[in-house]
Amino acid sequence: MRKILLLLIILVINKSFGQNRLNGIIVDSDTKNPIEYVDIYNTTNFTSTNSEGEFLFVSEQDSVKINLLGYKPIYSIFEKFKKDTIFLESKFETLDEIILGNSNSITNVYKELHNNYPFTPYSESFFLRCFLKKDGVIVKLQDLNGLVKRKTLFSTSKNPMPKKNYEIEILNMRKAGIKEKDIYFKMFSFKQILDFTASVGINTKLYDFKETKSENDEYTRYHFSPKTEKKSKREGYYLVNNKDKAIVEFKSKNISTKGSFEEMRGIKYRTISFEYLVSFKKNIIDNIYFLDKAKIIAQVEVIAEDKSSIYDVVYSWITLSKTKKEVDKNTSVKKDIFKLNKSFNSEFWNKQEHLLLTNELSEFLKKLENSQNKFKTVTNIKQE
Repeated sequence: MRKILLLLIILVINKSFGQNRLNGIIVDSDTKNPIEYVDIYNTTNFTSTNSEGEFLFVSEQDSVKINLLGYKPIYSIFEKFKKDTIFLESKFETLDEIILGNSNSITNVYKELHNNYPFTPYSESFFLRCFLKKDGVIVKLQDLNGLVKRKTLFSTSKNPMPKKNYEIEILNMRKAGIKEKDIYFKMFSFKQILDFTASVGINTKLYDFKETKSENDEYTRYHFSPKTEKKSKREGYYLVNNKDKAIVEFKSKNISTKGSFEEMRGIKYRTISFEYLVSFKKNIIDNIYFLDKAKIIAQVEVIAEDKSSIYDVVYSWITLSKTKKEVDKNTSVKKDIFKLNKSFNSEFWNKQEHLLLTNELSEFLKKLENSQNKFKTVTNIKQE
């Protein structure tokens, strides 16, 4: 019996020593700014950098791949990384932008949507982080892990968006927050978040375009801005793979800050800024692109009892993998996500490596004794 016990102890020790760990921060080699959403992975493990560029990658394999659209990838092994800071070089050279006389390039990209993206049902696993700040101080934090089934990724004139396009199964969730007396800031629903990840179309006639090429002419970034703010109040860009004319990244930002206030129950509010970014990754087996990551950022001014407050809300979506698992729908896609409930699984959250908490979020959690606080709706504030 002692021999068996000794053998088990040796096996456990050997396994723990077989774990490779890489903990650090990834920054842009030119600006030295932290880079979010960088993938660190190999064939068995995966993680991404948080908004501070931080990550923790653990694997029994020795290989490490670091990759992000628009940057030169790094392929190496654990022992080659001698410093905590890793620098990524941009693929885009510092060149003058070319002003386009028309929008034919984007129109041609639209024509390839049916060849490049799924228009039939599929499922994927995801990780979603949401947090809310009031006057620069965090008041809500929520992380969700689960499965989503879509009938289609995009809608077109040929394939309109189905009324019930999504089914969600929440597998794990943690949330924490500070209750306000008079105001409840309504968070987005899954449907709102997922609808934005599929919103990559614009009326090209309303915009001027400029293009920038990457090294080796692999990608083209098409910047768009309104010809007149009377008809359009947003700007952004398309990042297009020149080989197959696929949109691999899209960003849209509201550039108007002069919106009028709306009023509800004596509380005034208006959206100051709103932007979202989505990226897509090609699945080699299916030979088409699926949603990879998305981020939605909104800033809202609220006036209550003659006091003005600024709310900042962020939603960060990471697709973990396409899956063939059946999605056992267990939540509403139209409900405020902070109203959703799921029992807290401490084992899962202690082990999850999809997205590290930032120092700011960690400090917020430490200040709260109960991570399962419930909230009562008083006033709903829109974010768009």
